[in-house]
Amino acid sequence: MEPTRSVLDSGALPNDHEDARLIRLYEEQGGEVRDLIYLSLGETWTAVAPGLAASLADPLPAHVHGYTLSPYGLPALRDGLRAYITRTHQLLGAGAAPYDVAVSQSGTRAAMSDFGRLLLSVGAPSDGAPTALAPAPGWDYSGVLTPLGYRMRFYTLAPAQGWQPDPEEVASLLKRAGRGCLLVLNPQHNPTGANWAADRVESIIGAAAAHHAAVLLDDAYYALHAPGEQPTNALRILVEEMPRTSAPWLATRTLGKQFHCNGWGLGALTSRPAILAELARYTQERSYGCALPLQAAMATWLRKEEADAFLEGLRREYAAARRQVADRLRRDLGFPPDAVHVGTCSAYLRFRVPTRFVRDGSEAHYRRLCVAAGVLPGAGSMTVPADAPSGRLGPPAAYVRLFLGQPGHVLDEALDRLARAGLGW
Repeated sequence: MEPTRSVLDSGALPNDHEDARLIRLYEEQGGEVRDLIYLSLGETWTAVAPGLAASLADPLPAHVHGYTLSPYGLPALRDGLRAYITRTHQLLGAGAAPYDVAVSQSGTRAAMSDFGRLLLSVGAPSDGAPTALAPAPGWDYSGVLTPLGYRMRFYTLAPAQGWQPDPEEVASLLKRAGRGCLLVLNPQHNPTGANWAADRVESIIGAAAAHHAAVLLDDAYYALHAPGEQPTNALRILVEEMPRTSAPWLATRTLGKQFHCNGWGLGALTSRPAILAELARYTQERSYGCALPLQAAMATWLRKEEADAFLEGLRREYAAARRQVADRLRRDLGFPPDAVHVGTCSAYLRFRVPTRFVRDGSEAHYRRLCVAAGVLPGAGSMTVPADAPSGRLGPPAAYVRLFLGQPGHVLDEALDRLARAGLGW
């Protein structure tokens, strides 16, 4: 079982990653790292798409071992991604907005930071402190944007609304934020697994256009919906709506989540050609093109029917794991139905921490108890709880999430350990 020393060990150097700290705690309590069931970050370390891994063994062109003179990624992958994004987001015939696609070569997190820097250079308010609006609960957008000088404000996703955003609340926040605002959207939502309704997303993007707000679309889990479900195609809505404004927009879509290759750092960046050109200047300030052999392998992989087949199989696996974990949490650990959020997309299942284990509105104590039992769940949200508006979220509650990418028998063993440790409802 992972993680192993090969991904954890930092030698004598400090490692302040929260999961690493919890793993060290597990060792201090007498546990063996190889026995810990890791269900925190969306990572398996062992399940890269076999065909993608095999493509690395194919003869690679000699030029991919050097620099590329294009700032938009290896041309073969850039061209392949443009075709892939156009096909999977049904962009042919969508509106009149010009768009193009570049390669995210060192992770979409870095691309988001570059976009934030770009916005500061072209539209910062007079006080020098622009506002970023992000969902709460949510991913670590604060960690990307606050170091750049953004003030974080949050729109709430309440359980009573099915973890859907309220377009009226977002429009009100946009109006108060004023010029230079950045709106973050994550319509296949991490961590709840909720697929935001298309009409809500369309209304929110329309409000962003009306207030001339920049938009950052995080499409990390667009492809990981349950079989038969239709994920909300926010990129197509963006392409159709944003011609009404000159405000910048960027859509990021990582490939690591859907092909189990997070460490490759590859994804797609979609925007107006002028924005991609400006974004490339910031990217080149910190690095040349990188991981070009990986880019070449990905370009080959995306042309294969096997890539679509792998992704369809992954959707089925995640859907089965959601049902399995949800059923066991309710049946064997006593969780009430409203405490378990099954979701229809993303790679996680999120559940509410029993009240007796909550300390100061946080899930930290419960996570430590889970680690002592040999299971490391993820935090229920990467949004700083104190920053989130509590009024609309109701009474204080804490959550954890479980990554669903491990085999079924491993998930069962994890739940057995939690049950034996008395960590059910």
